[in-house]
Amino acid sequence: MFATQTEAKQFFVERVLAQARLEQMRLSPAEQAMLRWSESDPTFAPDPALVETLATDIADEDYETKISGLLERSYRSDVTSDGAARERYRDAYSVLTQCDHYLLIMIRRAIGRHVRPWWAPWR
Repeated sequence: MFATQTEAKQFFVERVLAQARLEQMRLSPAEQAMLRWSESDPTFAPDPALVETLATDIADEDYETKISGLLERSYRSDVTSDGAARERYRDAYSVLTQCDHYLLIMIRRAIGRHVRPWWAPWR
């Protein structure tokens, strides 16, 4: 379903942003940009200033908790309303784990037990 890491990452970013809109939760431009952060994605140009900007806005732990919560609530809502959603999340996660993406930390925290293969709990 997802041919590239960019597509898989975009799926999760869209889910986070849609859930934030649904909950009327504001995400700053830095918070939104950090959803795409990766040092291994060739389509992303890391900007150290972005990290500093986010750090002045919100503590790392608070940001990760905020995004994890949005992901978890989005997953629950999507799986409840769409029988194919679970497989889309799993497929996107599988593709995204091929490299290092900051968003994976929050995905694992929020829905890792739902999207990891049962035979690979370390992923």
